[in-house]
Amino acid sequence: MSDPPPIVERSGGAAAHAPRIEVGAFPPWDTNAYLVWDGSSPEALILDPGMSSTDSLVARAAANGLRVHLIANSHGHIDHIFDNGPLKRATGAPLAIHPDDAYRLDGRNNYGREVERTTAERDLREGELVEVGMLAFQVLHTPGHTEGSVCLYEPAHQLLLAGDVLFAGSYGRTDLPGGDDAAMVESLARLARDLRDEVRVLPGHGAETTLGRERPWMERIAAAGRLLVPG
Repeated sequence: MSDPPPIVERSGGAAAHAPRIEVGAFPPWDTNAYLVWDGSSPEALILDPGMSSTDSLVARAAANGLRVHLIANSHGHIDHIFDNGPLKRATGAPLAIHPDDAYRLDGRNNYGREVERTTAERDLREGELVEVGMLAFQVLHTPGHTEGSVCLYEPAHQLLLAGDVLFAGSYGRTDLPGGDDAAMVESLARLARDLRDEVRVLPGHGAETTLGRERPWMERIAAAGRLLVPG
């Protein structure tokens, strides 16, 4: 087995109480798993623990003196939930997902992979807060990629953990089970309407971007009322 990918820092600087973010892209789907904390409190959030990510994430939490107090899934596709079980055992942290995607935690998948069945202790519903120390992420229900896809938005620090809704230069697929073109249009229109240009977008795959960088094609989709090729 090859070594796990390195986890790299995507922090906003060294200022006290600034958010700290570390991310690793885990094969075979290169899914971004995020370790997030506020730079002061020992509480940490892990979002979307991909396949074989547990050891790396636990090691990074320990290296930073953190206690993982919540594991969250942006949605229930296999590449974002694969290590829920091992990570729950390693940290003792509860698991959270939107209730519309909770059925995806039953271990069944179309890839022939053995995925541990898990149960979420917390629902990520629209309007709720995910608190990580002094950080307060608002849960935005943004369906389209799946029925229960969510983004986590921290307005004070202009951070958006976007899952597979919004990427650098594109949006999430709608041709997989649970995908919905019309719902994706509405979700993209909402993000373009409600968020500012400087919001940092931390997606489920690929590089970081900003809302302002993606806004032009998002607004074209919103105006057309249908999905278009970004760009």
